[in-house]
Formats: sequence, C-alpha cells, structure tokens
Amino acid sequence: MSEGELERLRRVVERLMAGHREALGVIDQEVEDQESSAQETLAEVQDILSGAYDDAQTILGGEEGEG
Repeated sequence: MSEGELERLRRVVERLMAGHREALGVIDQEVEDQESSAQETLAEVQDILSGAYDDAQTILGGEEGEG
C-alpha cells in the first residue's frame, strides 16, 4: 500500500469517526433535553452520518466496494 493510499484511508477513518462523534453528541443532547421531537433528532443524525459517508467516498475517489 502506498503512502498516498495510507493517507487517504487515515483521512476517511478520521472523517467517519468525527461524524459518529457528532451524531452521538446530538443523541446525548436529545436525551438531556427531551424537548425536540425524536423525528427531528433522527433526521439530524441521519444527515450527519450521511455527510460523513459521502465525504469518505469523496476522499476515496468513489472506490465503493473496492479494497
């Protein structure tokens, strides 16, 4: 594996971890507040995780399924 490939994989993992960390923060906030609807929270979490996934795919150059 080349240095460039390792760097791209590192960036992908960091982005996915950041997305998951952000999503967990939204869930934690919802549990504490109990004011917003569950549907709004789920939509926000879905947006965060979808964005992280899309960013990871972009970093990988659209190599879904390769490896």
